[in-house]
Amino acid sequence: CRGLEENYCRNPDGSEAPWCFTSVPEMRTALCLQIKRCADDIEAEDCYQENGKNYRGTVRKTRKGITCQKINPRTHPEANLTENYCRNPDGDQHGPWCYTTDPKTEFDYCAIKQCGVLLGPLSGEKVPINEPVEKVEFNKCGKREDRFQPTRLRIVNGIPGNSPWTVSLRDRKGNHFCGGSMVDSRWVISTKQCFSSCYVDLPGYSAMMGTLFRDPKEGEPGVQTIPLTKIVCGPSESQLVMLQLEYPAQFNERVSQICLPPERYIVPEDTTCEIAGWGETRGEWTGDETVLNVAHVPVLSNKACNTYFRGRVRENEMCTQSFQGGVGACERDYGGPLACQNRDCWVLEGVIIPMRRCGHPGQPNIFIRVSTYVDWIKKVMEMA
Repeated sequence: CRGLEENYCRNPDGSEAPWCFTSVPEMRTALCLQIKRCADDIEAEDCYQENGKNYRGTVRKTRKGITCQKINPRTHPEANLTENYCRNPDGDQHGPWCYTTDPKTEFDYCAIKQCGVLLGPLSGEKVPINEPVEKVEFNKCGKREDRFQPTRLRIVNGIPGNSPWTVSLRDRKGNHFCGGSMVDSRWVISTKQCFSSCYVDLPGYSAMMGTLFRDPKEGEPGVQTIPLTKIVCGPSESQLVMLQLEYPAQFNERVSQICLPPERYIVPEDTTCEIAGWGETRGEWTGDETVLNVAHVPVLSNKACNTYFRGRVRENEMCTQSFQGGVGACERDYGGPLACQNRDCWVLEGVIIPMRRCGHPGQPNIFIRVSTYVDWIKKVMEMA
């Protein structure tokens, strides 16, 4: 990615402002708010209240600078849709949005700040979320045959595991570079950090599923490799991407989709969940990065996690505990699942994101809390 050779502030993922990784271990990223925004059609004082459903400003460009299309006034007569302004007729919790004039981008959020809140990778905003739900009903997702016993080893040193929704993302040379999770037969969820920007030229990129091996032998039965055709970046603070497959995956005992959690659900503390990936293996007990490794880790409350990270963990993130010797995810695990079992179904509660020190002894692990973005995930799939 051009312009990223030095430690300058940049904006490769379409956030509301340039940002950078910091040299402070407790602060992974920060906005470069000292950089002034060039004059455009966004008024300096333009902002929206609450979720922006009542926003009536005149901004008509997305956070990526794409011009908006009109939203159909017949379907949303109450939203004052006479022009191609940014609006929030469906009450999207992530703020005003619009359909765009870019054929590759059905919709996107607008570069409008919430009144009194600074948006971006480390804004520190607080979004109220629900207490744990006692009973959750799922249908056909999140099912698997457990062929391996749980372990408290880490992916760094993990054991071979069965995670049929875990996807290996492949570059143009066919090499594994990140993980992902099947949330639909045509959609994989991963993290922005796996890609240089939201405008990656995808031809040659693919998703591989149906194998425990990072580099399966040619002709191995059950392996599916499907080209990627679209990348959709999530709300700027989410660090998430949705990846569309060229055609649907065939579900079987080796390939299945994981369940999405209820919107804004909090996993109870001490719930034992599972991380999976083909990432780096090193340390006192050497694992095998050529096979899919799994590790079981208990959930840690954000309050307890913030004691370690000095208040930098946001409500759109969640944590798991660490063990003596370290339990964590490393490079090439990023984008993979933190899956938690709810009765007989596995649910995608978190997405693995980079940390400055992977699998560091005594350090909790931080994940993006998927329940905060379930509405966005469903909207992306419905509009495709």
